[in-house]
Amino acid sequence: MPRLTGLLTAPLLRAVLRTALLFSFFLLLTVPALAEERTGSPSVLILDSYHHSYTWSDRELDGIIETLSASGLKPEIHVEFMDSKNFPKNEHFEQLSALFAVKYGKNRPSIIIVLDNPAFEFAISYRKALFNNIPIVFAGLNDYEPAMLKGETAVTGVVEKQDLIGTVKLAQLIQPDLKEVVVLHDFTSSGLASRKEAEEQFVTLSGGIKFRYLPDMPIEKIVATIKELKPGTALLPFSYSRDFDGKIFTHAELTKLLGDNSAVPVYGTKVERLGYGIIGGNLLEGKSHGAQGAALAVRILRGEQASAIPVIAEPKSSTMFDYNYLKKFRIKLDSLPPDSTIINRPPGLYKEHALVINISGGIILLLSGSLAFIIYFNRKRLAAEEALIMAERGKTRLLEAANSEMESFCYAVSHDLQAPLRHINSFCTILGDEYGDRLDGEGNGYLERMKAATVRMGNLIRDLLMLSQVARGELSRQEFDLGVVARTVFDELQQHDKDRMVKITIDKGMTVAADLKLVRVALDNLLSNAWKYTSKRADAAIHLGFRDEDGQRIFFVADNGAGFDMQYAEKLFAPFQRLHSESEYEGSGVGLATVQRIVNRHGGQIRAEGAPDGGATFFFTLQP
Repeated sequence: MPRLTGLLTAPLLRAVLRTALLFSFFLLLTVPALAEERTGSPSVLILDSYHHSYTWSDRELDGIIETLSASGLKPEIHVEFMDSKNFPKNEHFEQLSALFAVKYGKNRPSIIIVLDNPAFEFAISYRKALFNNIPIVFAGLNDYEPAMLKGETAVTGVVEKQDLIGTVKLAQLIQPDLKEVVVLHDFTSSGLASRKEAEEQFVTLSGGIKFRYLPDMPIEKIVATIKELKPGTALLPFSYSRDFDGKIFTHAELTKLLGDNSAVPVYGTKVERLGYGIIGGNLLEGKSHGAQGAALAVRILRGEQASAIPVIAEPKSSTMFDYNYLKKFRIKLDSLPPDSTIINRPPGLYKEHALVINISGGIILLLSGSLAFIIYFNRKRLAAEEALIMAERGKTRLLEAANSEMESFCYAVSHDLQAPLRHINSFCTILGDEYGDRLDGEGNGYLERMKAATVRMGNLIRDLLMLSQVARGELSRQEFDLGVVARTVFDELQQHDKDRMVKITIDKGMTVAADLKLVRVALDNLLSNAWKYTSKRADAAIHLGFRDEDGQRIFFVADNGAGFDMQYAEKLFAPFQRLHSESEYEGSGVGLATVQRIVNRHGGQIRAEGAPDGGATFFFTLQP
């Protein structure tokens, strides 16, 4: 023993003391740091009443974790799933209590967040044994009453109050004949709490609505029941995930089953059902609900007293609908509240096909600009003609230059714009064939108007090409009978309008020496105009004839149609000038300008006589 003591007082003892001093110094340096790290990272225990993949609580959990992670507190998050849907009588709580005592007896959490009724009931029942003096924040709590917190301290949270009244009022708004609401819930603790909450809310609702609660039964019987629901009824499911036989359903699975089989609209109170079968409702959203609860937890972790934070008893719901089910039950969008959110709504024609429409719009603008240039050059030509006539001068250099300039530009523009116009028409056809059933009436209307516009523009380009072509090339004169050509034109008009009865008169002996192709174009325009403007006459009559005056043969086309006011007679032969609206009589306003050009090329003249509602007669000559 003395020897041992000697050893301790020897250099070995000094080494031990030095080591102890160094270790103590190390502890002085590291323990504060460890304590600081511990206090800077709070531990959060989340008790989830249900199981992973139960949509509502999963969304609550998402909101909680996102909010905690964004708080800057860097918390240690622990999640425990309590599986109360599979064990609705909660007979496993005693075992869970023993498990949690082992897991969290020494590593006590800084705060506890409980999701939905079973977890809340567990936390309160076992609080003294497991979580004494630890603040509790609840979310998703149904059928809340202040008495639930009697005798408890440091407890607050967010009530899961579904807007049942608001949803039923929406159903009344869009179903004016609503007489009965069939309610579906499961018979777990959450489902029964939801029913109690519903009964308390519905008792305040006036308007003669009957509420019928379906009993606990297998899902097959529920499906058979809702298939037989009559008009004037709505189906309202809430807090349902387990049927009589113990089958478990996610929100999506149950809602799709109801939406596919219900004979009447299915409403909801939670966003998690939207898009799977409900038509809509005043919907509570799990993620935002969980985020509100987590925000309360953050305030407590930062030093606020939980007991001083009031319970959020009126969580916000949003008015939302599913376009597919609105369409299924033929509910018009204008019957919905103006602030409604509508999912699955087809995008507007412009939003979905912006590129095609922008390209088409650009091409149409180009066409419009080109037409403006054509009109400008035509007016320039007319001004030159007027100046020459006033000066009593012949087809001079100025007039020829203006005509040549206008004709070349008209031909080039009209010819080059045919291809993009065909593309627009093709795009319209594709849109109609492939997306027509996804467009509403307004969208299809826009599409039809665009197609009609391309047809009109195509006809205009065709007429412009004809106008430019009649002034190009040499005349090829030959003898033929105008009456024979006219008969061919009339036969074609009758073929396209078989129901019309028109008295047609064609004089005999109208032989001319002229360019057959050009005269055929002129007659086609004159006779087609007469056919068109007599379309509102039951006794329509058209006469192609001639008379001789002062040794000159004058041909004419006379009809008893709409006629015109003689003060506007000069405008008849100017391109794009029309005396009738497009809605009355369609046309491009180029036909008579083409006729005048053909007659002038044959050394002749053309003029018109008429009266409003008194028919019109066009006189023209063709020099041999």
